[in-house]
Amino acid sequence: MQGESIEDSRFTLDILIGTFCLLLLAPTIMISWGEFRYIVDYFEYGGNMSDVWRWILYTATIISILLVSGLYFFGILRSDSVRLGAGISVISISILNLLSRFFEFDSEMNRYGIEEFWTDYMYRPSTHERLELVILGIIIGFFVIRSNRK
Repeated sequence: MQGESIEDSRFTLDILIGTFCLLLLAPTIMISWGEFRYIVDYFEYGGNMSDVWRWILYTATIISILLVSGLYFFGILRSDSVRLGAGISVISISILNLLSRFFEFDSEMNRYGIEEFWTDYMYRPSTHERLELVILGIIIGFFVIRSNRK
């Protein structure tokens, strides 16, 4: 009897977390669209296509993390191959994002005339917070792959 109530509460919690992840997709997409419009407007003042490619990568990262997490908690990612594919895609896009962030930090430091060693630059909150999301995406991808949920 107690085993059933624990399973019911776990199922309810999974549904709540999955719903929350999927609901967060709407504001994420709206904010991303605003960022895209800003980038397009910036073309007039010296922006270039690399800004658009970075926007696509950063937006795809957060959307894929939220989508895979939501589907995972809903129990839709049941088979090993689907979990493996979802996990590898989140890990891959997060690693690309991480590499892009490191290159962006280097150019950002040069643009603002910061002559610190880049590890000192990482202590700034605006810098390391960007990396935390990417690293969490990699960890989430591994958890999705490793899970044995049925």
